[in-house]
Amino acid sequence: MSNVAIITGAGSGFGLDLSKELVQRGWIVYATDKDEAALSKPAALGAKTLRTDVTSDSDVQSAVQQVIETEGRVDLMVANAGFGNFASIEETTPEKVRALFEVNVFGVERCIRAVLPQMRAQRSGRILMTASVVAHVSLVGLGWYAATKHSVRSIANALRQEVKALGIKVSVIEPGTVRTNFDQVAFGHLRDSRSISDYDSVMNGFNKYLGGLYRNSPGPKQVVKTMVRAATAKNPRPIYPASWDVRALKFVFYAFGRRIVDSVVLWLARH
Repeated sequence: MSNVAIITGAGSGFGLDLSKELVQRGWIVYATDKDEAALSKPAALGAKTLRTDVTSDSDVQSAVQQVIETEGRVDLMVANAGFGNFASIEETTPEKVRALFEVNVFGVERCIRAVLPQMRAQRSGRILMTASVVAHVSLVGLGWYAATKHSVRSIANALRQEVKALGIKVSVIEPGTVRTNFDQVAFGHLRDSRSISDYDSVMNGFNKYLGGLYRNSPGPKQVVKTMVRAATAKNPRPIYPASWDVRALKFVFYAFGRRIVDSVVLWLARH
């Protein structure tokens, strides 16, 4: 019997590549995305597709119910859909803050809530959530985005404890800087958000520094490899740092005091 996976945000990036890897391993993969045209890509790889907007309760419930009715089970939910918003705290409009949380946090919540009844009935299942290194390290220009990923990490930690005795496993994937279309969207928000000249120095420095990291970062291959490991390991780890920069930044952030970290970040933004 093939394992059954649901992957959100599967029209591009990590979700698309993970769909490919799991299909090649014999999984039945339901690739979901709000962009129906983008679903032609996972469909071409052999995945089944469902147009699903994670900001819609009815969309998520309907998609999960359709999988259950067709396959009789859900073995893996990958709550991967999300987007980045690079901007200063003050320059991010309340509407953008809400939109960010609606996808990155409440979208994850909807996915979890939709699959848990079936997984509890099965007494088995696995939930993967895509977080980020900024679930630990909040920096200039990343405040609101980092807040959503801190939320995901906190949700995962509690849920993992709550469902362990029910045979359900929960893991968090932590990518760092990776070349996907994520950075194009995030830096687009940065360009569009600029409105207060008092932040010019620090935000221009942030743009130059982080932009350089993304331009020289690897593609998604290592992150997807880590996601496959988390999806297939007999005893998956709670947290999967997906690259060396994640481990390095977490070490710096937790090993040194906040004043030192602030000084280093602001020094980088000036160079």
